[in-house]
Amino acid sequence: MFTPAKMSEVDIFVYDEQIEAVAMAIARFGALHLAEDKALGQWATGGSTEWSGRASQYAQQERRLLDLLAQLDLEPQAVPIPDELDLRRDVSRCEASLSGIEERVGALREQEATLRRALERWTLVSHSMDRLAPLWIRLSELRQLQHLHLVAGTIPTENMARLEASLFRIPYSLIPVHRYGDRSLVFAFCAQEHAPILDRALESAFLEPLALPEEYSGTAQETLSELMVEEQRDRGRLDDVRADLRALARQAGGDLLDMLARVRADRAIAEAIARFGHREHVYLIAGWTPTDRVTELRAAVESASQGRATFEENPPESFGAQRRVPTLLRNPGVLKGVEGLVTTYGLPGYKEIDPTPLVAVTFVTMFGMMFGDVGHGMFLALVGLLMLLKIVPAPGKGIDTLLLACGLSSSVFGALYGSLFGFEDILPHLWLQPMDDILTLLLSAIVFGVVVLHIGYGCRIATAVRQGALRAAVFDKNGLAGLALYWTLGALVLLPVLGHSAPAVLYVAALLLIGALYLSEPLTRLLTGQRPLLHGSKVEFGVQAFFELFETLIGYVSNTLSYVRLGAFAVAHAGLSLVVLILAQMFSGEGGPSFASIVVIVFGNLAVIGFEGLIVAIQTLRLEYYELFGKFFSGEGVPFKPLALPEAPSA
Repeated sequence: MFTPAKMSEVDIFVYDEQIEAVAMAIARFGALHLAEDKALGQWATGGSTEWSGRASQYAQQERRLLDLLAQLDLEPQAVPIPDELDLRRDVSRCEASLSGIEERVGALREQEATLRRALERWTLVSHSMDRLAPLWIRLSELRQLQHLHLVAGTIPTENMARLEASLFRIPYSLIPVHRYGDRSLVFAFCAQEHAPILDRALESAFLEPLALPEEYSGTAQETLSELMVEEQRDRGRLDDVRADLRALARQAGGDLLDMLARVRADRAIAEAIARFGHREHVYLIAGWTPTDRVTELRAAVESASQGRATFEENPPESFGAQRRVPTLLRNPGVLKGVEGLVTTYGLPGYKEIDPTPLVAVTFVTMFGMMFGDVGHGMFLALVGLLMLLKIVPAPGKGIDTLLLACGLSSSVFGALYGSLFGFEDILPHLWLQPMDDILTLLLSAIVFGVVVLHIGYGCRIATAVRQGALRAAVFDKNGLAGLALYWTLGALVLLPVLGHSAPAVLYVAALLLIGALYLSEPLTRLLTGQRPLLHGSKVEFGVQAFFELFETLIGYVSNTLSYVRLGAFAVAHAGLSLVVLILAQMFSGEGGPSFASIVVIVFGNLAVIGFEGLIVAIQTLRLEYYELFGKFFSGEGVPFKPLALPEAPSA
């Protein structure tokens, strides 16, 4: 905790014939973060396209496998990665099985699509025959009309009005027969001499023609009977095809999932080998691994290469700032929710302080202070506990423990305030009541804020020391000089307020510290022996330094007063709860609480918990991100992403 895991840079030299075995051993080990291409130097120019091509083949097979699983309505399930992988032969082995299953699935899906189109056609023709049934006209006669032109088909329903408007010049009849989805089945009639006009109008309305079935020549009633038989036959065929698909899914599903696991693993390793450095007959595998796991990695590599690999370990300090070291956080599981809040802002750099433990304390404390109520806190804690026990789904990893901790903190402060679901006359307050002691609460919030700001200063100094940054440690506005100036200015303000005169030495110290912050750049270069003392013109330096100093002085006040919101929201929370009780009292009867007042209390408290709980969480995050993190945290770390076999496919 407090710092990322210590890393070591490793260089592994492997012969061509051992590269697959070593790469698979490293992937199964899952703790080597591959270095960037530029870190390989001349080794990066010796690679071939062989492994990139293999990776592309595996990627194509993976897409085909996922498509097959979708066509067979199979949900991917957890399947272990095969123990034995053969990157050179797995492509052809999988291809044979994959092609056979694709052919069978494709044939069944084609049959299914054909039958579904046929059933849709039967449905539309049936609706047509329903309209023609009262006429007792034979279809053969309709197809041989001499004086009337008949067109049947479907058009978008929204085009009906436009179609009728375009036919105003000719006598016509437009009969809507059936509507399905966004289309309508219509019969359109006109005289034979106007047939071209009707056909053009229907075409512009995006008509999909429905020809009267040539295979039927009887009356509409006779055709309906025959259609029913045909439809039942095709439905039976469709059920048979779907049964065959389900049987194929049961038969081939396991093989498909096994192939998917194998192909994904082969692809990951092939892509990794394509990134390795390569010269003649030797590969260079360069990367970062946790220092406490270097011995295990060395043993795995030596075992896979049969002792023919060269393994070198280098500390990150040997590269200076040339390479960015990845960051691996190893916080306990109980802090994963807080770690998520930190990484949302940014990932700590390798030589930065990991603020997760600090945020765990300050976030929970500030939330409880603003949301202090025993009942409301216990409700949040109960929800967090139900998420922890998997009874209620958690919206994110670690949210359960964070919500549980915030709820307990709120309950503790609720006991200090003597508040229970907004009632302040049931529990005795152990400290103060927000509505009665507002000034004390606001001053306490400022004192707490000063403590948090000092934590930020301390983290900044510690980070600067870890990074070897002299200026940041001594002359930065958040370093030793900035902290000393904060104390000095604070003393110059507080001493007169407390009735004491400020000694002259404080004024002298304040001026010297202001000068040190103003001249931080040349002073740093002077102490480190760098020349020249200034970059650029003196005027440009003077203007920039002045505004930075002005921003620093304003920041001392704004950062400190920002924590007043801790007390202000505690008062607001008590005020909202009081409003709920006043509303409930308005619905109470003379003999005591009524059913309506109880309903108001219950739903009013739920509204306070949901609405203000969210606002308090946002305000707490704001204080963490802008007031605490702004002192020392840049969040520009590179995440530690080791070469590893892909996780088993999951839904």
